[in-house]
Amino acid sequence: MRQWLLKVVILLSLFIILQAFEDIHQPISLEQQNIHFADDDSDGYDADDQCPNVAGNSTRDRVGCLDTDGDGYSDEDEFWNLSDGADAFPLHSEAWSDLDGDGYTDQPNLLFTDDCPTRYGKSRQVLFGCSDMDLDWIPDVIDSDIDGDGISNELELASSNALYQYNPMDANSYPEDTDYDMIPDAVDDDDDNDGWPDLVEQDRGTDPLNSENNPFNNFFGTTTGTFYYGGFEFGEEYDAEAVEISLSGLLEVVTEELIIPLLLIPIYFYFFYSRRRLFEQLKKDIDLSPHHDKLNELEKKINRDIEDRKIKTHHGLILRNRIEERENEIRGSEEE
Repeated sequence: MRQWLLKVVILLSLFIILQAFEDIHQPISLEQQNIHFADDDSDGYDADDQCPNVAGNSTRDRVGCLDTDGDGYSDEDEFWNLSDGADAFPLHSEAWSDLDGDGYTDQPNLLFTDDCPTRYGKSRQVLFGCSDMDLDWIPDVIDSDIDGDGISNELELASSNALYQYNPMDANSYPEDTDYDMIPDAVDDDDDNDGWPDLVEQDRGTDPLNSENNPFNNFFGTTTGTFYYGGFEFGEEYDAEAVEISLSGLLEVVTEELIIPLLLIPIYFYFFYSRRRLFEQLKKDIDLSPHHDKLNELEKKINRDIEDRKIKTHHGLILRNRIEERENEIRGSEEE
């Protein structure tokens, strides 16, 4: 009997201990503890309010914080910035994020929507928020002068050669432009911008890189030419279609158009006098020939010289007649 009572007492003790342990670990609700959160900022949020001291209606990034434009994203403050998810455009209810931080929104179909949302850029012509290296508001993808050095991308590439390649995306890499007309000297027809094409100046002996030197003022330190444009119009401005009246033009005609005929004159005289000398020498040899064998040799030589054009044909006829006369003279001498 005592053993049974002892067992009952032990079981009751264990039950009481277990019940007390469960009561200790049982969560007690705020209502059971008679504890309540106050909505101090009167914004309708109490326990979930992440800005309990500031009235706000944000719900997207934070709850109960200031949301000026009412788009659900809270305004940035000292504890919450754009990287945390704050509103990048707190005064525009349709825009709230700017992934690349260039001031243009990621949200579509707005007047300031970023056309390049993942790349920082300040372009504002045609495309917004795209790369604009020279800050001229024109996006690089359609900018004719990406680096803003004054020389177009196309002309920089056209001026490049095997020794040096100009970079249209580097403002410090640009070809020489003597006259600053934004056309590199390598592709500029008039490097000094004096109106005269470089090729014409080079032909006339003037400096194509000096705007103060041109074919009209290259002689005597004064203007020595003019252009006739038609009617009663004259002037000094170069015009390939106009009639040029100048000392420089005259010299060019003489040196370029007449130079070959002038060079041929001494050559002509050389051949003329060399033939004449050969003719006179053969005539002398004929007159001094002592016998017929010598005359026969001279006749053969004359025939060869005619074929080789060393003497003229009519000279050859004269010499043959002279040989006949000499043969008659020798024959007459022999008969005597």
